[in-house]
Amino acid sequence: MTDAPTTEAELADVIREARAAGHALATEGGGSKRSFGPAASTGARVVSLARLDRVVAHEPGDMLLTVEAGARLADVQRALAVHDQWLPLDPPFGGVSTIGGILATNSSGPRRAGYGTAKDHLLGLRVVGADGQATKSGGRVVKNVSGYDLHRLQVGAFGALGAISLAHFKVSTRPEVSALWVLPCETFGAAHRVLLEIGATALRPVALEALDAAEAAHLGMPGMAAGTVALAVVGLEGSRASFDRHARELATFAGRGGAGHPRLVERPDVDALWDALRELPAAHAAHVRVRIGARPHDLPELLAALERPDAVGVTVRAGVGLAAVSLAPAGDAAPLAELIARWHRLAAARGGYAVVESAPSALQNRATLPFGAPSAEGPAAALRRAWDPTGTLNPGRAAW
Repeated sequence: MTDAPTTEAELADVIREARAAGHALATEGGGSKRSFGPAASTGARVVSLARLDRVVAHEPGDMLLTVEAGARLADVQRALAVHDQWLPLDPPFGGVSTIGGILATNSSGPRRAGYGTAKDHLLGLRVVGADGQATKSGGRVVKNVSGYDLHRLQVGAFGALGAISLAHFKVSTRPEVSALWVLPCETFGAAHRVLLEIGATALRPVALEALDAAEAAHLGMPGMAAGTVALAVVGLEGSRASFDRHARELATFAGRGGAGHPRLVERPDVDALWDALRELPAAHAAHVRVRIGARPHDLPELLAALERPDAVGVTVRAGVGLAAVSLAPAGDAAPLAELIARWHRLAAARGGYAVVESAPSALQNRATLPFGAPSAEGPAAALRRAWDPTGTLNPGRAAW
């Protein structure tokens, strides 16, 4: 059974009735992130927020947006584009990702290096708690001094602290120019090193992505040399003057890859390439995708130290010190759980971590996978116990 409220009041009624009856609820929007994080407890009834999909307010002059949680990001972007504006987020599953789902999973894409995550654009939220009461944190102004930014705790909480019903964002002007500079490299390590060197300059690219051969193949770039081992991909967005400067200075890195000449892809061709880069996680829906974090300059050594017998794709976001390694499960998650635990110990010794981002829902022993790093309990877990002692909302979904 799936409930599909159309208003915040209806959502509150559904939650209130479920709590009174002792039932658990699992909220979702487009359903694209079901493989992300731990699974909801067995028996939890699905509540779809997909019909809470209105753009409530858009003030182009103030660059402010208020939108319901079930609105699809693609639809929001089309509405903003009428005023030459956009919400600079590019999470995977772009066709169906909803605002609430992006916030609940803290989902981000390749442009994270330049624009940050959803948390960086979020001004405030309305959330319906496990008692059926709607509360708000933050608001519709850029400067807000209403106390603790409780709405930031909701980002990445998988709905365990409440069901997001409404979000306020600051939006941006669409860039005049969007392009990708793609450099074939003779090794994955070379691609990573080139990006770190670019990141150390005064340039400000919006993406710095190193892709191994398997991930590069997903881009489907025409003209990519046969046998290309890796790609260094640099995202450029902004004014024409800024773009021209970046293009000139990137030309000095043209020989660093050792496997061919760089290619600069602009609109209209670049849009499909951005989409393919963004959707790399979706290409690994059948795999266990591990997120590894470390200081950017520590990440190459850490990745080299990891045993990766089952890896079917590696991507590094060099600008933010994140890597994604996709592993092919052999029908049972338990052996991978042990492997990833070893990775985490190696990463933790360097001040980093290794956790599972997503895994197929039907994978045997999926619950053994480490979706969260072992750590001291944070404030979110304590708030969960205080706000939802009966475990009404999304039990089991948070990794804490």
